[in-house]
Amino acid sequence: VPWNSSRICSFASPLHLSLCSRWEDAVSSPAAFPAGRSRYFHLTELGCGDAANLLPLAFYHPESTFTGIDNSITQLNPARNAAESLGLTNIQFLYADVRHVDPATLPPSDYIVAHGLYSWVPDDARDAILDFCRRSLTPCGLAYISYNAQPGWATRRLVRETLLRARSVREASIEDKAQKAIQVATQLLHDMPTPNCASAVLLSEELERVRHGKPFYVFHEYLAEVNDGFWLGEFVDRARHHGLDYVTDAQFCRWEGRVPEELKAALANQNLDRIEQEETADLLCHRYFRASILCRADAPRVSTPHRELLEQVHLATSLHAKADPFNLIDGVVELFDGAGGAEITLNASITKAAIVLLAAQWPLGMRVEELHQRATEFLAGQGCDAPADTRSQLSDDLVTLFEAGQVDLRLREPAYDTRVPDYPKAHALARFEAGHRDALTTPYHLPLPLDPQALTFVRTLDGSRSQPELKRIFGEEFVHLTLTIMGRWGLLEQM
Repeated sequence: VPWNSSRICSFASPLHLSLCSRWEDAVSSPAAFPAGRSRYFHLTELGCGDAANLLPLAFYHPESTFTGIDNSITQLNPARNAAESLGLTNIQFLYADVRHVDPATLPPSDYIVAHGLYSWVPDDARDAILDFCRRSLTPCGLAYISYNAQPGWATRRLVRETLLRARSVREASIEDKAQKAIQVATQLLHDMPTPNCASAVLLSEELERVRHGKPFYVFHEYLAEVNDGFWLGEFVDRARHHGLDYVTDAQFCRWEGRVPEELKAALANQNLDRIEQEETADLLCHRYFRASILCRADAPRVSTPHRELLEQVHLATSLHAKADPFNLIDGVVELFDGAGGAEITLNASITKAAIVLLAAQWPLGMRVEELHQRATEFLAGQGCDAPADTRSQLSDDLVTLFEAGQVDLRLREPAYDTRVPDYPKAHALARFEAGHRDALTTPYHLPLPLDPQALTFVRTLDGSRSQPELKRIFGEEFVHLTLTIMGRWGLLEQM
């Protein structure tokens, strides 16, 4: 059935970032969301910096509370000022080293975040991070800790040591070191013969990462005084020593976070425990970064079948079809553009219809029961007969797409009005971020990048000008498109 997608897919952003845990391990995770649990939670972030992560969480979750801890007062002062200007009373900041923080003086944490910290601090501070997690977590709480991972980190460590040894980097001031390192990496790439072996390919990729990296990232990742990589087994053993258990790894839709299905099957048939399987996959896939989820060793556990878990969430995707029109008939392969530049092939009629319906309302999500019903009705309306047992087919395909980083699973769906008021007003967080960052944080905790002109426009949206006035000042097409996107992402207040 040739079908014209332009009738329904009015907007499908490629922006996609899932922070959900990896699916295959969710069946044995802590009971973090028991029935009847209130919407309140407390989240603590270690190494919170200027609170770019915490401020949106506190803004969109006024019923919950947040604590940010950092040992840099130059980072915390702007965070405190921002929270005050936004009128946020549900967030507190603590200027302290984690080694000197007593968790008993702070609220118990349902969630702890330590991103970009564990690999970059001395060994005793790593013990302090794990000890804080054990003492602060509630019985069903989860801790997220990211770190550089072996064996992929070995290549990055080689580049790091090369840059640190370069005379121009050594002799540069602290402000210029990152830029000098970028220049060294650029020169090495220029001098490198055409890569004709695996090690040269890996080295080239790492040097390219430096050459195109922003100075603050290059300094943090390659020039910081401390930066170590760890095998998963090393990290898990250390966590267990502190009374914590490994649950899974967070899924960031990064290529190194996914393992080919054929490799999973091969490892499952070998006499390896779970950690050995993971480390073997890390070796064969050259993984260099992990973001692991931990819980207390005494956390209660639940075992839930995959399909039952799927019934509890909202699903969302930005996948959109390459062809227009394309064929809905079962068994006919169609190509879809996915997150991260991925090309996805689908052939089941029920799944193709479901993805079309989800993409049409992106970023809004939908329950699988409603999705299946609407997809079935959509196929019937197009004169396309659906085969038997489409519910099972759809569930299996959605799980596969989630594992590939192409579908979001959300326990809770944000509620907001997508309409654009006559006198548009960006909410306080959007106007603040438009003046301090290059992206706006949505209610889904996804970054919405905007160009400088759009950011300037957002700062003016205080509700004092009508749409016709704004169009006269900024241009009709620009204003219409920008306001439509902002409404779709829940960044406008309703008057």
